[in-house]
Amino acid sequence: TSPESTALSKDLKKRGWKFVGPTTVYAFMQAMGLVNDHAAECIMRAQVASA
Repeated sequence: TSPESTALSKDLKKRGWKFVGPTTVYAFMQAMGLVNDHAAECIMRAQVASA
């Protein structure tokens, strides 16, 4: 998780969302390309970062 996913999770819960913890929100952020979790030595990291 990250501070951003925790904050978004809390905000969504205030708005009435259920079952949206920081881990779920972080996974969503990964799927949307908002987080680049490729290892530093991974050849895809630079490609993803430049996209």
